[in-house]
Amino acid sequence: MSVEGIIERIITEAREEAARIISEAEEEANRIDEELKKEADKYYDNQLKLIDKKYRNEKERAILNKRLENRKEVLQVRQKWMDDAFNRAYRSLVEQPFENYKNLILTMIDKVSSTKDEEILFGKKGSDAELKSIVDEANKKLNAKFSLSKDRGNFEWGFILKKGKIETNVTIDSLFRYKRDELEQKAWEIFNVAQ
Repeated sequence: MSVEGIIERIITEAREEAARIISEAEEEANRIDEELKKEADKYYDNQLKLIDKKYRNEKERAILNKRLENRKEVLQVRQKWMDDAFNRAYRSLVEQPFENYKNLILTMIDKVSSTKDEEILFGKKGSDAELKSIVDEANKKLNAKFSLSKDRGNFEWGFILKKGKIETNVTIDSLFRYKRDELEQKAWEIFNVAQ
């Protein structure tokens, strides 16, 4: 074989080797490109899921916050309504005609008195003569020995029964304070049934 043949063969082999190396490099580049595309797609999908989850969480939080805000507003309106109702009931009792007051007080004295001989301390409602008439009528109807206190309590409506150191407070303030929670619960039950 001649030198030219050898050179030609070396050049041919070099070209073939270069073509093979280029082919392998292109295949490796395509494989790397495919892997990078897959990783990019996977990264994109993950980021999309994270953004979607974050958006959903923020949307749910916004909805929950709005519901909570609406609930607070409803509760505030209900509480205002309840306060107004109690204030009207309070004023209704305080401003009722004396004859109605007298009848109610007589009924209450009968229910709360245990010994029927307590001293009765009245509040601001009624004149001395009117209050004495309540005590006299209670004594007569209940076959009792109540006495009218010389003092007046600093409350608008009701009475306090006194026997020694024992006092039974049946004033409007104590009744409203004592019964308010129970009455509010019943009112809410009625209100919720009506809705």
